[in-house]
Amino acid sequence: MEQPDLDYEATFRRLEEIADLLERGSLPLEQSLKLFEEGTRLTGALTRALDQAEQKLTTMQVTSNKE
Repeated sequence: MEQPDLDYEATFRRLEEIADLLERGSLPLEQSLKLFEEGTRLTGALTRALDQAEQKLTTMQVTSNKE
């Protein structure tokens, strides 16, 4: 169940939901694999979002130090 265009918080909530489902261990293997793949994609999206936020903050700090 991939959900494109989620904001950071919604993406994080979905990742938590997936982790909870997988931790229960009651899902069929195929469904668990699909959820794991989705979780991996979401983790990548969250990492990219954090990297972009860090870059913006660094740029803002550099800009404000020049003023």
